[in-house]
Amino acid sequence: MAADKRPIVWSIAGSDSGGGAGIQADLATLSNLGCHGCSVITTLTAQSSVAVTLTEAVSEEMLLAQLNALLGDLPPKAIKIGLLANQAQLQQLCDWLARHLPDVPLVVDPVMVASCGDALSKSTALGTARLDYRPLAALSTVLTPNIHELALLSHSDIHDFPSWQDAATCLANELPCHLLAKGGDFEAGIARGLAEDLLLFKDLPHSSGLHQRQGFVLASPRQASSNNHGSGCTLSSAITAFLAHDWILPDALILAKAYINGALAQSYRVGSGPGPLGRPGACLAAELMPVIWPVEDYPWANPAQVLGAPWLAAQTSADAVSAKGVGVKGVSAEGFKTLPHNLGIYPVVADVELLEALLKAGCRTIQLRLKEEVLPGSSAEQAIIRAIALGRQYQARVFINDHWQLAIAHGAFGVHLGQEDLSQASLEAIQGAGLALGLSSHGYFEALLALRYRPSYLALGHIFATTTKVMPSLPQGLARLGAYSETFGSLLPTVAIGGIEEHNLDAVKHTGVANVAVVRAITEAAEPVTAFRRLTQSWLGRAAPIASGISYAQQNGGLSDRDFIRYGSQLLLPRVSEAGQLALRAKTVAIVGLGGLGHHLARSLAAAGVGRLILIDPDIVELGNLPRQLLYNEQDIGRLKVDVAKEKLGRDYPNCLIKIEPKLFGPKSAELIREASLVLDASDNFLCRHNLNQACVKLGKELIAAAISADSGLLCHTAPWLNPEAGCYECLFPRDSTGSGRCRDMGVLGPAVQTLAAMQSLAAINTLLGERSTLGRLISLDCRTLSVREAALCADPACLCCQTQSQAGHKTQAQFMTGRPELSREENCDAN
Repeated sequence: MAADKRPIVWSIAGSDSGGGAGIQADLATLSNLGCHGCSVITTLTAQSSVAVTLTEAVSEEMLLAQLNALLGDLPPKAIKIGLLANQAQLQQLCDWLARHLPDVPLVVDPVMVASCGDALSKSTALGTARLDYRPLAALSTVLTPNIHELALLSHSDIHDFPSWQDAATCLANELPCHLLAKGGDFEAGIARGLAEDLLLFKDLPHSSGLHQRQGFVLASPRQASSNNHGSGCTLSSAITAFLAHDWILPDALILAKAYINGALAQSYRVGSGPGPLGRPGACLAAELMPVIWPVEDYPWANPAQVLGAPWLAAQTSADAVSAKGVGVKGVSAEGFKTLPHNLGIYPVVADVELLEALLKAGCRTIQLRLKEEVLPGSSAEQAIIRAIALGRQYQARVFINDHWQLAIAHGAFGVHLGQEDLSQASLEAIQGAGLALGLSSHGYFEALLALRYRPSYLALGHIFATTTKVMPSLPQGLARLGAYSETFGSLLPTVAIGGIEEHNLDAVKHTGVANVAVVRAITEAAEPVTAFRRLTQSWLGRAAPIASGISYAQQNGGLSDRDFIRYGSQLLLPRVSEAGQLALRAKTVAIVGLGGLGHHLARSLAAAGVGRLILIDPDIVELGNLPRQLLYNEQDIGRLKVDVAKEKLGRDYPNCLIKIEPKLFGPKSAELIREASLVLDASDNFLCRHNLNQACVKLGKELIAAAISADSGLLCHTAPWLNPEAGCYECLFPRDSTGSGRCRDMGVLGPAVQTLAAMQSLAAINTLLGERSTLGRLISLDCRTLSVREAALCADPACLCCQTQSQAGHKTQAQFMTGRPELSREENCDAN
């Protein structure tokens, strides 16, 4: 059997007999994040959720025996250190690590006080000398004290934000390692509704020079839970896990903070005191990410400004949202010009003649990047002026790299800036001139910094090794690109850049990123225009209509004349307009079940202009389906429903790409809906619905479910991370619900099915347009009286799907729980 590829991580810490903190929390977190955790126990503690009654250090011989036993067979990729019993033990550990593992990433959580408030180390309990962590800090990557530990280590009285910052700065100046001063237990932050941490960097390898020896605040909305036992242990072990997976420190810290937010959201109580955290897997949802702010600019007096970050808008108050972004380098709340998510193949060129040729070939979005100095009256300045004029001539989005003053002066469509350029550019002037803004990023830390300005798009790079520019960062790779796309793809257009060529384009496409920027693949091609066309064809998965009456630029960028005629009626609605129609084109909807509800959903969404459908159903057309499933006729009997649907809808709605999956949706089918922007449940039995709900909760997909039986129809819209009070489908119908509720068992009229399907279609389109009026609601349709009732959904605190931690071992958020048998064909959706 091949060796497991998961990295080995050591936890050197105390044992918590209550199971919520210490070694126990560390090993659970490491396993949950795809690491193999090894333990070196320093201290035995007798503790529960309410008290620590005894601590006892292991002997020097036992500590050394554990370290030596692991070293020969299970060497670590990274190490986390927690509770140390005394100074002698700390020094013994320092000496051993310096001798055997001096270069392994080391995260030190200077544990001194338990969550219940009791002291853990003898020296602290006795009120004598604190542990001196300076010898250990010399080997450490980052130190993570909480407020009480920071006060002890810095000999400070911390009572407000200035004293907290002073204490952290003082300690950071004494230590050679990075410092994360946790503020989750700071009363001042609690009153503000925020969890705020101070992050003070030393020199950072593989990171921008902007971040070297700088201070930042990481802030998140406080999670509404008092169950925080082991939160510090969980955070430090999560940081260690991400370092073991080769994330640079700034990104490891961001991912660990998101993990803590997700873990607190899944926390639970088992005893009389604070309960332990959940183990949610890698938390990539945008709303779990912290806001990053340079410490010198942090709005301490205005928490609403922090909570107004674009990725937090769904979970913060109206006051916070109204204050979003105000004061970030003068950028107003509206941010920069909004672009459609689909920008097409995005060439970056240094030659205005090539730029013109590509515009003639139908290129819709392009960037002029000049490396030489641009002086007044120079040929470089003339090239910029001409490029801007060509953009207007061809109605294309021409971005000017760096030279924002010339872009403003000559009316460019937009400007692209690297993060190093942000300090020199006037974002207020760029926004005031109405220009679009693209920003570069190299990992989560930089991306979140960039998003505070609400740019028009976010560039993610560099994905592969590139020779076009010297980069301090390492190549991101496809797996990380997929993670970035999952986090940021719903917020704004994402653009992958760096080393992307025709041979790796398909792999990049499968990460889910919305767009790609290409440099060498076009500029170094023998025939650049031909190369652009090939890349376009490959990216779209079909031939680009270069010679047709409708240009590629119209189809891939804006609406064509034919589109305006086809969708004219809905374009008149202010909530749709051209921007909404383009948004529908950029969306992917998964429909599970192609019976009475599902076939109507598929036709309605394709007709409305949704860009891509994933149709999932294993069933064949039967004679008894025809009265209510109007897409099919007698000639289709015996054929797979998905085959018939793809054939007929593809013929009637050629602008809609259709992917079919003639499969059962079982407990291992989550991959079928990974690419979906929205999931619609049109299946016809509880097992299928629960499997789909569980997949949606794990993948962070909104679910609109509908079902009809006899004369009663129900519709519900759930997304626990957006509306936790409403819970998920399983909160409404627990897994042990009885009864089949199938049409073939209960009976139904065709028009009744079509009426409910029309309601589900409207809910879906409204959601895709950003109006979630049905979220958290249960809508009931009485088909005999044509009356509608509704009620608010209510989360079940005992729900095993959305309210408690996963028990399935190592799973990321983008993976589905396994271990249940697949459904039989008879148990799968009859699909109405």
